[in-house]
Amino acid sequence: MEKALKQINQSGVSAKKVLEINPDHELFASLKKAYDDKKDISQYTDLMYNQALLIAGLPIDDPVAYSKAIAELMIKAMH
Repeated sequence: MEKALKQINQSGVSAKKVLEINPDHELFASLKKAYDDKKDISQYTDLMYNQALLIAGLPIDDPVAYSKAIAELMIKAMH
């Protein structure tokens, strides 16, 4: 709704965003294990949230930070 209102120049409208997670998805299981193992998963959850915003066609707060986070994870995965 927020996106639709912005398209007709109705600024100032902001909807509460909700990220729905499929608890049966392999990624959720991996995140839960990392959380249970006391690992910091904040970077992963931020990435997931921003991906959801992009998929919904909504802007993300800091595209540069998002890109850097993806690059950091790619570098870690390659080592």
